[in-house]
Amino acid sequence: MTPAGSQDGLRVAAYVRISRDADDSTSIARQVDITGRYAAARGWEVVETVQDVDVSASKRRLDRPGLSRVRELVRAGEADAVLVWRLDRLARSVVDMGTLLDEGLQVVSCTEPLDTTSPMGRAMVEILQVFAALESSTIGQRVKSARDYLATNHRHPGGAVPYGYRSVPHPSGQGRVLEVDAVEAAHVRAAADHVLGGGSLYSATQLLRDRGAKPRRAAEWSLSSLRVVLTGDAILGRITHRGAVVRDSAGMPVQPWAPALPLEDANRLRALLATRPAGERRKRATRLLSGLVLCDGCGGNMRVSTSRVSKDKAPVLRYACHARSDGRTCPHPSSINCQLLEEWVSDGLLGMLGHAPMVEKIVTVRDEPELAGVNAALTDLGQQIAQPGADVAALAGQIAELQERRHQLDTQPVQPTVEHVETGQTYEEWWDTHEDVAQRRDFLRATGFVPVRIKPGQRGRKGLDPERVVLGDPFAAAGGSGLWERTPDLEARARLFAGE
Repeated sequence: MTPAGSQDGLRVAAYVRISRDADDSTSIARQVDITGRYAAARGWEVVETVQDVDVSASKRRLDRPGLSRVRELVRAGEADAVLVWRLDRLARSVVDMGTLLDEGLQVVSCTEPLDTTSPMGRAMVEILQVFAALESSTIGQRVKSARDYLATNHRHPGGAVPYGYRSVPHPSGQGRVLEVDAVEAAHVRAAADHVLGGGSLYSATQLLRDRGAKPRRAAEWSLSSLRVVLTGDAILGRITHRGAVVRDSAGMPVQPWAPALPLEDANRLRALLATRPAGERRKRATRLLSGLVLCDGCGGNMRVSTSRVSKDKAPVLRYACHARSDGRTCPHPSSINCQLLEEWVSDGLLGMLGHAPMVEKIVTVRDEPELAGVNAALTDLGQQIAQPGADVAALAGQIAELQERRHQLDTQPVQPTVEHVETGQTYEEWWDTHEDVAQRRDFLRATGFVPVRIKPGQRGRKGLDPERVVLGDPFAAAGGSGLWERTPDLEARARLFAGE
C-alpha cells in the first residue's frame, strides 16, 4: 500500500542501511535495486537514495548521517515519503519509530503492506517494531551465547585479533583459532628485548617505528598501546573473555595456542612496566593536561568529564568544554579523549627532544651581603688579635679562612652569569623516571607547547585527528616566535628548556 492521497509522480527518498557491508540478500546494492524498481513500477520519483553503511540502528538509534539526511529532505518538502526495503532498515526501536512518525515522516516498505497515514497502518507499524526490537535482542543473546561457547571450547570467540597473532580455521573445520604471526611476533620480541635490556618503553616505541611496525588500530605505536601488548595475557596464548582470563577446572589459565613470548619474559616485563605496585589501589589524580587545554570555540578551560557509554564498556574520560554549565555561551563546544590527547602531546614532544641531553641552568653572581659580612668579620678579628693576651694562633687561623672566602667571593662576577650543565640524562630518560603528574605537567608548560586549543571534531570519527589540536608557540617565552625552528641542533634546543 502507499500513503493516502499518493499518485503518480510521488517524490520519495530511498533509504538503505546495513550494519555490515556484505554481498548477500540484504546488501546495499540489493536494497538500492529493490527500492529503485519498486518506485519505477509505480511511477514515483526517487529524489535521492541515501545510504548508511556499517551503521547499526540498535546502537546508533536515530543518530545516523543517512537518516538525518532523509528527515531533512522530508522537512524541507523535497520528498513526500521515505521508501525502504524493510521497516527494520529505518528503525529497530518502537520509541524511535514513534519519534519519526510524530515528525510526520510517511513510510513505504517495498516488502510489507504498510500505510502509515491511517490509524490502523500506524498501529501495524508499531506492532512490527515490537517484533523487530525483540529480534534485535534475540540476535544479541545468540551472539553472546556463541562467544561463550567458543571461548570455553578453546576457539577464538571473535572480535579483534590480538597483535602478534592471526586468525586461521580450526583443524577440525569448526570455528577458528589463533596462530603466531611471524612478522608481528618478531616486532614484539624486539620491543621486549629492548625493554628487558634496560631500554625505556618510549625508546621501544621508537624502535618499532624504525622497524616499520604499526599497531592494528593506529598510525603508530604509543606508550599505552605497546604497554598493553607487552603486559597483556593475549601475548601468552591465553584467551580473555568478558575481561577475564579463561581458566580450567583447576583454576589455571587456559593456553590454547602458542605464546609469542615466554612466560618468564612476560612476568619480567610486567614487573618493569607496572604503573603501580600490585594490589595498590589506584589513586585519584589530576590529568597530565589539567588546566592546559582550551576550547577553540570560547577560549575557556576544558575540564575532565566522563562520556556516556554502554553498561558493557568502561567509561571514557574526555576533556570537554563546560561553557554551558558555567553559564557561558560557546558557539562550537568541543570535547576530546583525555588519553589520546595526552599521548599525542607527550609523544610528539619526546619525539622532537627525547634524545637530547638534559641540561640545568646554573646562575652565578657574587653574594654582596656575604662579602660585606666577611669584611666586617675580618675587621673585628684584626682588632681582637691586637689585644693583650689574645690567642693569636686561633685568631690567625680564622682570619686565614675568612680571607680565603673573601677571595672566592671577589672572583665571582658582579653581574649574573648563566652556565648550562648536562645532568647525564636525556629528556626521554627524565620523562620515564618522573611519573609524577605535576612534574610532567610543569615540564610541558616550560616548553611552551601548552596550553593547547581544541577545535570541534567530526561526529563518528574515531581516534585523534591532529588537525583539531592547536599547539602553543614552542619556546616563545625563551626568545620569541620561531626560536625553535631557528635552533636545529638538539643540544641547543635542549638548552632552551633550561630557560636561556
